[in-house]
Amino acid sequence: MNSPSSSPAEQPVAVRIHPSQFPAAIEVAFCESLRTRRMNHKFHYDTPKQALRWLRVHEAFSPARQDVSCQAAYQEGALAAAELCEDRAVELVSLGCGGGQKELALLRALRAAHPARPVSYVPTDVSPSLTLIARAAAVTAKLVAAEDCAPLVLDLAATADWQQALSTGLHPGVRRVVTFFGMMPNFTPGQVLPRLAGLLAPGDALLVSANLAPGSNYAAGVRQVLPLYDNVLTAEWLFSVLADLGVTGDDGRMEFQIAPCPEGSGLLRIEADFVFGRDGSVNYAGQEWRFAAGERFGLFYSYRHTPAQVKILFAGQQLTLRAQWLNAAADEGVFLLQRTLPSVP
Repeated sequence: MNSPSSSPAEQPVAVRIHPSQFPAAIEVAFCESLRTRRMNHKFHYDTPKQALRWLRVHEAFSPARQDVSCQAAYQEGALAAAELCEDRAVELVSLGCGGGQKELALLRALRAAHPARPVSYVPTDVSPSLTLIARAAAVTAKLVAAEDCAPLVLDLAATADWQQALSTGLHPGVRRVVTFFGMMPNFTPGQVLPRLAGLLAPGDALLVSANLAPGSNYAAGVRQVLPLYDNVLTAEWLFSVLADLGVTGDDGRMEFQIAPCPEGSGLLRIEADFVFGRDGSVNYAGQEWRFAAGERFGLFYSYRHTPAQVKILFAGQQLTLRAQWLNAAADEGVFLLQRTLPSVP
């Protein structure tokens, strides 16, 4: 029994873990990363240490944390999404919740519009630590009841059917708002768009953020934002997954570059690679993984979009773009889309 003085933060929390994040699946995914020399992005957030490193990078460089006009864009998006929900019960599903700060504006807007409406919240991430941080932020602010917040640890990239994966934690028959904040940059378009659209019923809303290339020249805009990635703090965060295997900075160097989307979508992305300067090896899962001097290990990529590209990408998914909001620098945008209601014959 909890003592009378115990706070919600001191009480146990039930966190559901999808099979994509079971230990055996994690080991398979990490081995695949070592085999292909392409790190699965989830391993940059997987441990509490890595999650906290990412939060420091996010605080230092994200326009959503540093730019008042960007915060206003998220606020406007939250208010517009709340209006679409009218006075119905709402379920907020946050895919890649991170620390959950962006979702707080949406929860506040939902509460302010109709204080008595039932609101439930499903913060989802690959990191158990981040789902708990997001849950604590919402519950502590009294924007959602503890019993109505159901954290889910899930690897979206390894899960083909997001609707099925989320089904045990979703409430049927309620209006749903899905947020996909900060996630578009880390998925190829063909991989993510059909899965996102499949989560929405007619009338449901989707709030997406995209990292943008500012200015009229797309390639020049991507080059302009490269320093947001090519910096010491970001390099330390990305390298830490290799450091945990015993790789040291003396074994090679970090390199950041701009490259085209391998799917041929016309998008550009910023890539971070570790380039080995000498032969070496690491041990993981009972195997030795050898690396040769000059070999590149892809640690990370982040797509940059334009508002026009975002609209085109979603046009084929039966989603209507209701509105968009950009920050003053035009390097981040929030987009409100909706699964349109079927026409009445």
